[in-house]
Amino acid sequence: MRRWLLLPLLISSLVLAGCTGLAQVEPSTYPDPARNAITFWGHACSYIDVNGTGIVLDPVFETWLWQRHRFIGSPPDPALRDARVVLISHAHDDHTSPKSLARFPKDTVVLCPKPAAEFLAKEGIEAKAMAPGEQFTIGDVRIVAVPVFHPGTRNGLQRGADGRALGWVIETLEATIFYSGDSDYCSSFADVGWTYAPDIAILNVNGHLKPPDAARAAADVGAPVVIPSHWGAYSYWMVGGNRHPRGEKQLERLLGDRLHVLRVGQSFKLDAARAKKRS
Repeated sequence: MRRWLLLPLLISSLVLAGCTGLAQVEPSTYPDPARNAITFWGHACSYIDVNGTGIVLDPVFETWLWQRHRFIGSPPDPALRDARVVLISHAHDDHTSPKSLARFPKDTVVLCPKPAAEFLAKEGIEAKAMAPGEQFTIGDVRIVAVPVFHPGTRNGLQRGADGRALGWVIETLEATIFYSGDSDYCSSFADVGWTYAPDIAILNVNGHLKPPDAARAAADVGAPVVIPSHWGAYSYWMVGGNRHPRGEKQLERLLGDRLHVLRVGQSFKLDAARAKKRS
């Protein structure tokens, strides 16, 4: 057999075996989440600590998803112990995982759009369906659901800004954070900027929000700190692991010192954003 015919089989075998260079993760990759900080956990998942209260964005830790393989490990169970709220943006499998949610403490509140809540109910997981504008308060933290432009059902392709997919505004005493979830560029970003004036924007930079649109969204939101998400954990099975956010160099040119790229396990302190805004 010609050698070039063996190459796809070799690549497939390596990837299926988890040999993408980052398959074996040191325990230090997932230290305890930093206090009063955003800690990046890979793909679209971040852990936000507010005085010991954990708020988790789109946690999906499964090894295999449709056409995708997690090439970096998942947080150990002790790191989840202080999670009190999980925020889900939409029901696609890389944002909503019943198996991953089952790892959280039983009293963790799951907030999500209606299609995701309906899907989770069928999987035996209770979640609170939220509509745009609705709020949830825990301690000194106020969480507000905002519309974004994206399909919201589990296998849906029909996009809209109708509440089937959500972004989240998280208001704390230290900083106000906006998480876009998956979204095309749309008027919601300017609405969030005008209404909530976030200090930090976590934007899922992907096929929906490419770097130029992410820069437009960041300008609309007006946050002095932009953290890219939707990278750093999964690879398509015939391709190596995506270790860097899509178009990182382009994002650097477009956003300058507003851009703060976090590797898996790294953190950004909440009070640093307001200090930057004042300067």
